[in-house]
Parts: sequence; C-alpha cells; structure tokens
Amino acid sequence: MLACAPKNRTKNIRQNMKQKSKIQAQISLILVVLVVLTFGCNTNNTISAPTNTTGLTVSVVTSSADGIYAPKNVVAIWIENSDGQFIKTLTVYAKARISYLTNWESASGGNTADALTGATQTTHGTIYGSWNGTDAKGFTVPDGNYKVCMELTDKNSTGSYSSFNFTKGITTESLKPGNTPSFSTVTIKWVPL
Repeated sequence: MLACAPKNRTKNIRQNMKQKSKIQAQISLILVVLVVLTFGCNTNNTISAPTNTTGLTVSVVTSSADGIYAPKNVVAIWIENSDGQFIKTLTVYAKARISYLTNWESASGGNTADALTGATQTTHGTIYGSWNGTDAKGFTVPDGNYKVCMELTDKNSTGSYSSFNFTKGITTESLKPGNTPSFSTVTIKWVPL
C-alpha cells in the first residue's frame, strides 16, 4: 500500500495540472474576448454631434482618399490661426497609421489635449469637432481669423487635406463651404462665447 501512494499522488498531481491548464486557457480566452469587445469592436466609434451651444461646431462627411485600406481611414480636425500656427486639435480618429496624418502631425506635433480621440475608423461617415476658443494649453485665444483644418488618409502616405477660414468674434457665423476631396457637406458654426 505504501508503494502505491507515490503513484496515486503523481496521478493526482497530473490531473490537477491538467485542470489548472484548462482553467488558465478558459481565463485567457475570456480575457481575449474582453479585449476584443473593449477595443476591437468599437473601431467605428459611435460619433455624436457636439452639444455645446457656444463656440465652434464642425461637421463633415468623409469619403475615400482612394487608398488601399479604404473604407478604413484615419482622420483629424484641428484649428490654426491665420498665420498657419497650430492652436488646438479638435478630433483625431487614428491608431496604427496616425503618422500618415502628416499635415496634422507637422502642425500639432501630435498634441491631442482636450481633443475627441478614438480608433481608426472602419467606414466613412459624419465626423464632428467642437472648440471652446482656447489653445492647447487652455488659454483663450483672441478674436480674429482662424482655419478649420481637416486631413484624412486610407493609405500608407498623406491623403486628403483641406482648410476652411472662419472668424472667431462677437457675431455668429455659419459656413457651408463647397465639397473637397474626402470632405463633403462641411458645416462650420461659430457662436460667441
């Protein structure tokens, strides 16, 4: 009977190891599913229109830049002053190919302070941005002429870029500029703060 004890103990240890391996595999699978659900399934962010009643609101319908990844795309919207100096990023949807937003990267240095950010878009649709009249450091900028800049790419290089002038001032301004490559139905509205 003593000779059987080590054999039974070894058998029990093997069974315990198999059971632990199964449990670890199940936990790993659950973690993978959670990561995919958390990060992978939300790549076409549910984008809601801004709710601000003052400041700047921007909306634009995006379309392909004729790249190999279309309809997947990365996109950015930001503000520059009339001299072309970066003021603030409003929206960036990009992850792996963010470096191909070359105009935005060059202007902003990748600054996303207070910006609406998200993953690479899986389809085209309406993108929004809003601005409270402050720069990336949170300081209110003076009234004057500014530009809403937009960039989109669906390839491993620079895609489409457009900019639209508007005036930040004491009066309301609503603009509907013409369509440009990858950007249509653009609306820009400034309401004094």
